[in-house]
Amino acid sequence: MNPIEHGSGPPRAGLTRSLKATLLLGLLIPLMVFVPLRVWFDVEATQRHTEAAFDQELADKALALGNLIQSDSNGIRFELNIQTERMMRTDREGRTMFLILGPTGGRLYGDDPLGSPALALMSDEQRYVDARPGGGEPMRMVVLGVRCGVQLCQVRVAETLDSRRRLRAEALRRNVTFTLLTAVVLMAVVLITVQRALRPLRSINDQIAQRSLEDLRPLQPGRVPSEVRPLIGAIDELLGRVGAAAQQQRHFIADAAHQLRTPLTALRTETELALLETHPDSVHSLLQRLHRSARRSARLADQLLSLARTEAASVGNRPPIETFDLKAVAQDAVQDWVPRAVHAGVDLGFQLDNAKVRGQRHLVRELLANLIHNALEYVPQQAGDAARVTVRTAREGAKAVLEVEDNGPGIAADQRELVFERFYRQPGSAGAGSGLGLAIVRDIARAHGANVALCEGGDGAGLKVRVEFESAD
Repeated sequence: MNPIEHGSGPPRAGLTRSLKATLLLGLLIPLMVFVPLRVWFDVEATQRHTEAAFDQELADKALALGNLIQSDSNGIRFELNIQTERMMRTDREGRTMFLILGPTGGRLYGDDPLGSPALALMSDEQRYVDARPGGGEPMRMVVLGVRCGVQLCQVRVAETLDSRRRLRAEALRRNVTFTLLTAVVLMAVVLITVQRALRPLRSINDQIAQRSLEDLRPLQPGRVPSEVRPLIGAIDELLGRVGAAAQQQRHFIADAAHQLRTPLTALRTETELALLETHPDSVHSLLQRLHRSARRSARLADQLLSLARTEAASVGNRPPIETFDLKAVAQDAVQDWVPRAVHAGVDLGFQLDNAKVRGQRHLVRELLANLIHNALEYVPQQAGDAARVTVRTAREGAKAVLEVEDNGPGIAADQRELVFERFYRQPGSAGAGSGLGLAIVRDIARAHGANVALCEGGDGAGLKVRVEFESAD
């Protein structure tokens, strides 16, 4: 969809970005910033919870060991059976150590490397320390102050970090995977939502792109967002104003052409009579030029009127559609065009078969009239006494075909599209046409859904105009 430009200057870069890209960038960029932050916060929270759970497990073990310290008149003792000690030290992924210190800091039981660093604690106070007992691998240690009678002992329990690392890695992988999946789902939802939101706009765009210049009907908004409805309403108002202006223009052309026909017909008749009456030889060439100009002007007025009628039919002001035979239309043309062909010295022949079509009979008759007129206008300039024009109608499969072929100069291949433009005449053309004939033919064919093709004649010379309608049989 082309951007709407104001003024004659080049469009600014901001006007060329599509609405879809703007929405996606506005939604996806914050999402791309949010996802890493969400992963970081989740990982941090998970690690804090994991560390707290492991530390609490260490504290529970220290408290359980502290309950085994006994104090009586015989002194302070610590007793631990083999099964309990084995259970305390068992760790599938790492190693657990513990140490019981007496009131004076002496070892009561356990692993000596845990004696460092020396700490002073209150009763029931616990402290966590990251240490390397004996210079070995890193361990997490809890130190718990335990009352031993009236004195204070310490219980130290330490474990390696393997389990913590594994759980942190699993938590990181789990959080990253979940967050990425969430991000992918959100991106897909955003993309689908944006596409669905823009689908009515694409429908409006398709409607406008497929319209011809004559199709100025209001747009079909469908289920467009409420924010877009004012724009559609403005476009419909613009189409209505353009349609009204175009209709006024067609009416003006039709009225002007209609008003010109009567005086031009009278002028043509008067010049014909003047040529037939006795007149000085000095004015004969003047009368001939005047008669040719009058005849050409009258033909131009007729073509302008036909053009206005064709345009009116193409925008919906159509008379009822009827089924008729191209053969009958061509037969009606015999009485109008055979005398003119004889006068011009052209052999006008007809090869007619039944070929029914649906449409507007008077417009197809005008189409054929323009083709025959063009052929009669240009053939004598090239072929002389051997000039001939052939009109054919036939049914070929699902097509009803109308052809007008001549053996005149033809039309160069690079000119065959240009000659359909209004008032365009092929360079070097010697005929007296106005350049509207083939434009009228094309417009009438389009109004009937037919195709027009310009080809070479049967002998490789001349021109064959082929019009293919949908057959009504």
